[in-house]
Amino acid sequence: MYRPDRGPAGILTALAASAVLLIAAMPAADAAPTTETVQGRYVRIVSSADWDAAAAMGPGASVRWDLVVSAAAPEPGTLRLGLSATGDASITVDARLCPTAWQGETCTEGERLLRSAWTVPRDGRTVALDEIPADAVAHLRLDVRLDAREDPAVTQLRVQAEGFGDRIQTGPTPALPATGGSVPVVAIAGGAALLVAAAVLLLVGRRRRGGEDS
Repeated sequence: MYRPDRGPAGILTALAASAVLLIAAMPAADAAPTTETVQGRYVRIVSSADWDAAAAMGPGASVRWDLVVSAAAPEPGTLRLGLSATGDASITVDARLCPTAWQGETCTEGERLLRSAWTVPRDGRTVALDEIPADAVAHLRLDVRLDAREDPAVTQLRVQAEGFGDRIQTGPTPALPATGGSVPVVAIAGGAALLVAAAVLLLVGRRRRGGEDS
């Protein structure tokens, strides 16, 4: 019957293999964006962002949040767009609007800058971003940055669209930055390195003790 090596060399081999398994089990760094549709009676928001990346972002890091707001309007009117936040994590937003779909980083027609390096109030009130005709489509792009992170501080962002009696909202779940989110690659790799280093020290220590006893 095979018996695993219980000596220092066996421990080192086992820990090294565990480190490899940890790294292999990590999620891909570039996760696909999550798309969510919120539909009211007339107003619709389609939201798309990589919330997995957002949950793990550190101070100064940012996440791209794209939203398409439209309405099946029963009559001429206006859609009002706004943003609200609650929480303890300071969030800064750049907000831009394009009347047509974004082509990568480019708005091919009439881009408008709504907010630049805006520290979002976190008192829960909805701050107006823009108004558009009900028969238009708003391609809203938000670049959301975390100013500082002091765990377990989180902030919940909500984009709101209102018109024709509808008032609908969408936002990331969980809040930003999420506690207990994805463990950064550096942290996992660092932990694996510490495991291997500890095994090496254990091996060297045992060999030295063995030499002293001989």
